[in-house]
Amino acid sequence: MRKEKKLPLEDLKIFGIYKDGKYTIPEEQVKALKDGRMTDIVELRNLKGKNIEIESLPARLSIVRGDNGNPTLRIDPVYREPNAHPQLSQEERQRLIKADIANIRKSFVDKDGNVQTEIIEYDKETKQFMSFDPRKVKAPETVNEQQLTPNQKRKYKEGEVVELADGSAFQFTGIDKKGMRSNRSGLVLSVILDGGISYLLYTGLKRMLGKKSKEEKSYSQGYIDGINKVQKQIERRIPHNPADRDAFRDLNNVKQELSKVSAAHPKEFQNRDYDDVKRLNSIDTEEGKNPDKNRDKDEGRQRRF
Repeated sequence: MRKEKKLPLEDLKIFGIYKDGKYTIPEEQVKALKDGRMTDIVELRNLKGKNIEIESLPARLSIVRGDNGNPTLRIDPVYREPNAHPQLSQEERQRLIKADIANIRKSFVDKDGNVQTEIIEYDKETKQFMSFDPRKVKAPETVNEQQLTPNQKRKYKEGEVVELADGSAFQFTGIDKKGMRSNRSGLVLSVILDGGISYLLYTGLKRMLGKKSKEEKSYSQGYIDGINKVQKQIERRIPHNPADRDAFRDLNNVKQELSKVSAAHPKEFQNRDYDDVKRLNSIDTEEGKNPDKNRDKDEGRQRRF
């Protein structure tokens, strides 16, 4: 849930991820980096340096904090065989590799003699065992409009499954660009960012291990209410910055999800006064009122750059 306000562009330039003022990896992978998460597998090409020359390197990317506290690029290449981990027994390694369990909690003594905890996962894409520090994971305040208890927040931060009254179940993971898995394809989270509450819509979530249920393609009332809050939040952003392409992209995603929800619950939406759903094709902004005119302006901006 950590937001990286600034990416280490010099690092990205060195590895060809940022070139001539543009990113060379897909937009959704850049967003994962900005959100403080790992990307999917991307291909780095023509890497040249001192005593090294690599034509192609498939790897996951992430942004971590260096010793000086500044963001730095981390590259996790794809291995041919599962790597080792000093904290894991052979049995534990096999359980993670076979996906019998999602993660393992381990304690260790740091260089200062303090007992710390790490959560170890297996990334089948890179064939690596990776760990995250639960102290650095930020838990959401609400999920699908349900306030999380202190114990539920602890579970989330430690990679345990959190279950809600509406049938939703989810858990944090450090090896997915969405940062979590769930028994539902979509969730709405609220988090504290910059001293205020922000609502985030997550769709296309991967399924948790062993969680195949009827809830996966259903939509709870809390989820519907949460999406409406996301839409209102985005619509408030746009008048302040009409050139915010991320806002328009997010709004389009929200509209698509609301359309799916209304199609799945047609009677419920006919009987309830969902103003936000009724306005799916009517955006209260200059772009919504005159998309052709706005597109011409946008193309003009692109030509100037």
